[in-house]
Amino acid sequence: MQSKNPLDLNILIVVIAQEGNFIRASKKLGITPPSLTRRVSSLERSIGVKLFDRSTRNVQLTTAGRLFVQESSLSLMHAERAWDLARFQAQIEIGPYRIGYSPYTHSAFLPLLNGLSPVRRPGDEPSAIVLEAANTLELVERVLRGRLHAALGVGPISDRDLWVQRVGREGFSVCLPRNHRLAPKAAVTVHDLDREMVFWMPRSLQPRYYARVMKYIGSLGVQPLFREVKSEAHALEFAAHGFGIALLPRSAAHITHAGTVFKPLTDRYLGIETVLFMRRDQRYGDLKDLVDDLFSRLSALKIEIS
Repeated sequence: MQSKNPLDLNILIVVIAQEGNFIRASKKLGITPPSLTRRVSSLERSIGVKLFDRSTRNVQLTTAGRLFVQESSLSLMHAERAWDLARFQAQIEIGPYRIGYSPYTHSAFLPLLNGLSPVRRPGDEPSAIVLEAANTLELVERVLRGRLHAALGVGPISDRDLWVQRVGREGFSVCLPRNHRLAPKAAVTVHDLDREMVFWMPRSLQPRYYARVMKYIGSLGVQPLFREVKSEAHALEFAAHGFGIALLPRSAAHITHAGTVFKPLTDRYLGIETVLFMRRDQRYGDLKDLVDDLFSRLSALKIEIS
């Protein structure tokens, strides 16, 4: 089958497979059902095998069809990545630079991010810097896809396509209602958390880090009743209303809320590692200079709190 753009055919087949129905697929693709049917039939005649079983109202993939969709999905992914790479290069050349950060980034880093100066190129207008907040998984995805130039997230981050550098680490504080049994203590231990309702970050924000903390706490024979919340603010709110206690980074202790107190969690193993990362294949030119300067300035803050 001849086509000016073979990728279009891949898209047709993948959409039909996703919708399981030619009529729904045609609406999504913006073409008529007869036209879609003719194009699929022509493709099947060209390759000499049926891709769909049309014996029922909802079409099913044949074995050959499943193989075709599997490989087509990879082709579409690479094609989308090619578009992202091209857009990313354009952003590097004309700006603005986009830097991401996690809500769990140490508060001392935020003024530095907000104070980043535009990058000036000889004879050009300065390139603006735009900040975006997202959870670490989203930041990694955006950096890899070229939608962010660099980001600050929660470690560990392990990806061979990323340049990753640690810029700080901080321990935890526990936010307690003032009338809580642990409130009179100068500090709280991990064993004090046994059987306590503890509000903390969602597993989805950083699955590897979350699993590591859970494994460590479990190895101590401690069984807190963890409840996942979307943000530090939500955790603090639950603690303030007496529903339990909030496990927060030490830097969150500056947040005040009536009826609560903060106590340091005395465990040197538990802590949040902040890392700066960018794509390895973009470590050149102005972007490399910008990120290296940011790394130096972040490291100079010496955020190392156990």
